[in-house]
Amino acid sequence: MNPYTSRFLAFASLLTAPALALAQDDAPSETTSEESAPPPSRSHSALAVGLRSHSLSVEATTPEAPAVVVDLEHPLMPHLTVFGGFHLGMGMNAAGLQAGSRLYIGNQPFQGLFLGLQAEGTFFKRDERTSGSRTSVGGLLGYSQSLGEKWRVSLGAGADVSQTRSETVEPPTPGCILFTPCLLTQGETRVEKREAVRPLVRLAAIYRF
Repeated sequence: MNPYTSRFLAFASLLTAPALALAQDDAPSETTSEESAPPPSRSHSALAVGLRSHSLSVEATTPEAPAVVVDLEHPLMPHLTVFGGFHLGMGMNAAGLQAGSRLYIGNQPFQGLFLGLQAEGTFFKRDERTSGSRTSVGGLLGYSQSLGEKWRVSLGAGADVSQTRSETVEPPTPGCILFTPCLLTQGETRVEKREAVRPLVRLAAIYRF
C-alpha cells in the first residue's frame, strides 16, 4: 500500500470512529427511567489506537516517521493506569513494543489532564543495506476529552531520550567487482551508535470497555 494512502486511512479512522460513536450515544433512548440505566463500573480497561511521531517529518522511509500505535490500558488506582502495546511504521519499515504508565489529574482515569511515562523498543529497516534497533524512554503531558460514554480522544506532547544502533552493509568497491572470489565474501558492515533527545507527539482515539 502506498505510504501516503495508509497515512490518510489512519487519520480518517481516528477521526471517524469517535464521531460515529458520539452520534450514536446522542440518539434518544426508548427508556428514560434511571432504574434501567446500568450501574457505573468502578474499573474499566481501554483500547487506544493512535498516531505517534518523533519529528515533523512526513517521510515514510525513516524510523522517525509517524507510526500507528495500539495500546491496552488498565487502571491500577483511581488516577493511575498502566499500558502496553505495539507500534508499526507508516511505511511498514519499523515495528516495536511500548509500555508505561499514566497519572490522570482529573477525578477518573482516561479523562482530563495526564502525565505519562513510557519506554519503547523498535526494530527498523531504512533500505536493503541498513537496519537497526532503537530503545527510548520518554514523558508526555497530555489531555483526554470524553466523546460520549465509551469514546475519548487524547493529545499529548513531550520528549524522549533514545539510543539508536544501526548496521550498514557496505557495497563492493569497483576493484572488488573485477574479481569474482571477492564478491563471494561477506561485505563489510559499518555499525553506528547515536543518542538523541527527540520531541514526541501522540494523538489517539480511546475506547473503554
